[in-house]
Amino acid sequence: MTVKSETWCDRDEHKLFEYFVDFNEWLESEDGAGVREENRIDGIAQPSKAFFAGDKEAYDQAFREYRQERRNEVLNETYLCEQFTDDHWFQRNLDHFEQMVQCLEAGNVVPFVGAGLSVAGGFPSWKGHLRQQGRTAGIDQTHIEDLLANGQYETVIEEIENKRGRDVFAQEIRDVFSRTGDITNSTLRLSELFTDTVITTNYDRLIEQAFDTGEENAFQIINGLNALERPAVDRVTIIKLHGDIQNPARCILSKNQYDQAYGNNQLNLTLPIPKLLSYYYENSSLLFLGCSLNNDRTIQVFRAVKKSIGDADTPQHFSIEQAPEDEQELVDRNAHLARLGITAIWFEKDRFDYVENMLRLAQNELRYRGLMPGAKKAPELNDQIIEPKGTGLFAGIITKAKSAISGT
Repeated sequence: MTVKSETWCDRDEHKLFEYFVDFNEWLESEDGAGVREENRIDGIAQPSKAFFAGDKEAYDQAFREYRQERRNEVLNETYLCEQFTDDHWFQRNLDHFEQMVQCLEAGNVVPFVGAGLSVAGGFPSWKGHLRQQGRTAGIDQTHIEDLLANGQYETVIEEIENKRGRDVFAQEIRDVFSRTGDITNSTLRLSELFTDTVITTNYDRLIEQAFDTGEENAFQIINGLNALERPAVDRVTIIKLHGDIQNPARCILSKNQYDQAYGNNQLNLTLPIPKLLSYYYENSSLLFLGCSLNNDRTIQVFRAVKKSIGDADTPQHFSIEQAPEDEQELVDRNAHLARLGITAIWFEKDRFDYVENMLRLAQNELRYRGLMPGAKKAPELNDQIIEPKGTGLFAGIITKAKSAISGT
């Protein structure tokens, strides 16, 4: 057997330099001038490389300080400590972020993207869109606001369709969500961190724009109405639970359609969309981005699944979301999410730039640990190997679906 001899690059870890790209860029920026001057590397070509190769101990010390400061800044140390008088919620953020990175490191995380992530790209939130729909339909705005305030989104849709017909509602959906939006930093970061599967309830195509590399068939779209379709192994799979705006006729829009997809009168976990959601909830760590996580149909599925499995060990789920300004409201929101099996990572209210910052911080943390974000793995969960796409996950769903249909 041939034994590879140790090289100079192996001994001094020179090949690991690329894992610290964010620190190296900072070091060579105006912000890193003090460190450059202190270590006498200012004014030379590629000071970060010279620092890494010339004084690794000092480089590591400077990196550790940068890493700590950056983590504290992104995880809202100043805001959370000042807003809530001490570091209690900041410490929760530190713990929860580390738990999320560990799940990312294990390859278990699947992003679940809601309308909030598209707002910066030029699209309205779902609540804002229904407000616009009500105006187009000529319904009293006070009445619409009352329904929206109580979370009765499906009732708003039902009243619009009853008064003006489904065609008016579908046209408004097409007018708004078929536009070409602006690709946001958060969406781009999403495409760098996750190169296997993304789940979304959004009708717009911002995620597709971010994953569009110019190559033919760069990604695959699976419509929620065909939720058990087998994904392609060699492409990113974007699961659009409620449909794709390119085909409005196959979008889930009305209350009647939601009933058909999720169950009439009561939730039916044997239907394709609830079955798919249940499987991901039980076998992956979901990362909710831009999701309200109130009492919509997807949350009803997760709540029902959590209740059915009781105290069984399930993956930890995460949500990056804005913190209520009142501590009691924060306590209540934290408890609401915890009951759903979701761990919150908080940022200052209305500072949505922190979503991208946290994703970037997670990406960098993976690099620091010698991992390249986006690599596909087969996590071992619930005594099952979940293959990346092709066989394990969807084969399991399809097998269970066939069994339910046949009664075996």
